[in-house]
Amino acid sequence: MTDAEHGLDKAIRAIKIGVDVSEQEALDRELDRFMKWLKPMLAVDTAETKQVLVSHGVVNVLREDCARQGGLAELQEAAPDFAGGFYLVPPIIE
Repeated sequence: MTDAEHGLDKAIRAIKIGVDVSEQEALDRELDRFMKWLKPMLAVDTAETKQVLVSHGVVNVLREDCARQGGLAELQEAAPDFAGGFYLVPPIIE
């Protein structure tokens, strides 16, 4: 059993999904291909590489996030949209 196959077995048990033998064999092959693809990238020495936190040079203009006391009514008023006891937010995945 390869490291990829062993890792896949552990992942399947951890997330408690049902996978039959043919599905597991296909996942094993896919994971093995991915690990072969990933191996050269993991071998690159990045110890002296400076970390890039923001690649586009834009400055964050959002308000400072600070905790404050307030009742439920104030929290609901501060929300862009609140209905039926829930804070409504725009979808991020279509």
